[in-house]
Amino acid sequence: MSLLRPLSLFAALVTLAGCGTEAPDEGPALGQSEAALTGIDLGVSELGVTCEGQVLTVTGAIRNEAPTGIDPSIAGIYAGDPAQGGTLLATVNVPWLVGKERYPFQAVVEVPEGTQKLFVVADNFGFYPEDDELNNTASVTLASGGGCVVNQPPVALCKNVTVSACAAQASINNGSYDVDLFPQALSLSQSPAGPYAVGVTPVTLTVSDGMESSTCSASVTVTNPTAPVAGASKDLVLPFSTGAEYKQVTLADCAQPATDSCGVPLDLQQSGSIVRIVSDEAEDALSGLRLLACRDIKLSADRKSAQLRAESGLLGNGRVYTMVYEVKDAFGNATTSTCNVKVPSLQGILSVGLGPVYCQGTACPAGTGSGLLCSLL
Repeated sequence: MSLLRPLSLFAALVTLAGCGTEAPDEGPALGQSEAALTGIDLGVSELGVTCEGQVLTVTGAIRNEAPTGIDPSIAGIYAGDPAQGGTLLATVNVPWLVGKERYPFQAVVEVPEGTQKLFVVADNFGFYPEDDELNNTASVTLASGGGCVVNQPPVALCKNVTVSACAAQASINNGSYDVDLFPQALSLSQSPAGPYAVGVTPVTLTVSDGMESSTCSASVTVTNPTAPVAGASKDLVLPFSTGAEYKQVTLADCAQPATDSCGVPLDLQQSGSIVRIVSDEAEDALSGLRLLACRDIKLSADRKSAQLRAESGLLGNGRVYTMVYEVKDAFGNATTSTCNVKVPSLQGILSVGLGPVYCQGTACPAGTGSGLLCSLL
């Protein structure tokens, strides 16, 4: 069978590129290095069959797998493998296709008795030298005797999904399909079914055509994009110590637990970190029996606690330590907050705070360093 058709400029250039004076065995064979440079690739996909007796309707798609456009082509539908003498039943005229475009087709054919397989061949007459000739052919298996199609199992395709919510429904289906649409419409189910909580959940997708099924797996990641909510200050009070003794105060002693935006409590000892601690009294404030005690604040290396002097100035109205801390949820969303630790005055007065005077930690306010007397020691 011959094919008479005009050549596009591109096809003509490809054809003329093979003309020359060199002997046939001097250059590379078609399908090797020269074919790999053509940028042409047609393929067959989504092949299916429905039937009534010996009359079958073949459906599928011819795809331009290359990124560049390609001129019209002809696909062939065969009873039996064309490479082993199969019978050509019909042809499909495929129009110009842009890069990555698919051309769906449907053709009614009458198959010879005893046909076991139908084949569809893209670029049936080998008009184009393609980069990949292996994807040009697809086939379906027919039932013995009657010619009805043997059920083809559905294809399950999955993808990982990320959604932002406290709990969410999500589908991992990535275009699962049933090639023969037989015997029933495709059904999909996920296990677990959702809604999915914050975090990563492995999910299995099962697709079924009512007779056979296929599965694939992916993950649903539910993120919480909103910063957590800090808890209130516990307003911890340290009894006045005449000996200016240290008292260890943890972040959890100072503040109520934080919650993420979904209402899940966050353990401050795990998710929190002290940024700095500010005192409203100078480091060298005269206090108690020792009169002068320096370095009133000692932060722990892990920033989860601090040693605080349980003292206040002799002439003051009580001391207030303000703990500035950061708390993060599992996704790195952060909130900065404060809590207070108070030391009453000798007269038992609890101060409301007079502003930063002495500070230890990160990003301390200007002028809150060591006191003059302590700097001289």
